[in-house]
Amino acid sequence: GVAYNTDAERAFLRTTFNIRTVAEDTVGCGVEFLPRDLGDQPKRGGRSRRRSSDRSRTADSGKRTDNGNGHGSHLRKRGAAFLRRHRLHGPVALYGGRIEPGKGCEELIEHFSAYANGGGDATLTLMGIKLMPLPEEPFIRFAGKLSEQERFEALEAATVVIVPSPLESLSLLALEAFAVGTPILANGRSEVVVDHCRRSNAGLYYGDQDEFVECLKLLLVDERLRSAMGRKGQDYVQHHYRWDLILDKYEQLISSIRGRRSSTGGSTHRRQR
Repeated sequence: GVAYNTDAERAFLRTTFNIRTVAEDTVGCGVEFLPRDLGDQPKRGGRSRRRSSDRSRTADSGKRTDNGNGHGSHLRKRGAAFLRRHRLHGPVALYGGRIEPGKGCEELIEHFSAYANGGGDATLTLMGIKLMPLPEEPFIRFAGKLSEQERFEALEAATVVIVPSPLESLSLLALEAFAVGTPILANGRSEVVVDHCRRSNAGLYYGDQDEFVECLKLLLVDERLRSAMGRKGQDYVQHHYRWDLILDKYEQLISSIRGRRSSTGGSTHRRQR
């Protein structure tokens, strides 16, 4: 059997390779709705079935209070510790993952430099493993490799999360940003992430540097738009990427494979305890 991350990945593989399988499905990967304290998360292997209203209350309790130009109060709860730790003031555009050309980071820095040199006041903050040199510019901040707690604080602190990679099979960065209510700005060459943006209405995507700059400006200055997109992103993850939904899909796929084997004379053996 074959479990695909997304429909876009499924279509690409089906048209590129001669795939023969008894069963297949688009399954994806579960994404947590992060509690305020990572210690409150259910243990791995357990299924979280919290009601939507409970999830909404958890997410809403940490909503930021921004003014119209994207600058938030220092008293806000969302990501305040991350902002203080890295001395970040004003809007934050965040990238997370391997910092390398193959992930679109070279182009990201070029595009963001054009935004900053045009008078933009946001800071591009990069978290993850650095595999390429970064220019020494006041508008670029390297946060390093972060713990899980710090990573989610960063996602909450961000005004917008940027997904610059042109090649993705799922993009956990995009889905984790959605889960905490932060909109994304994505590379329009990534069919998978563009599909996330279209289906969720929680992100914008760009095709060139001019579009990058204009989309970034729009997201940074329009707090109402960001809030609306943030809610839609959380709804999208809840309806498609909860762990209980993902595990159910795997169970159905495995059951389908077993059923096909039984109907063709195959046999399965249960291990004796």
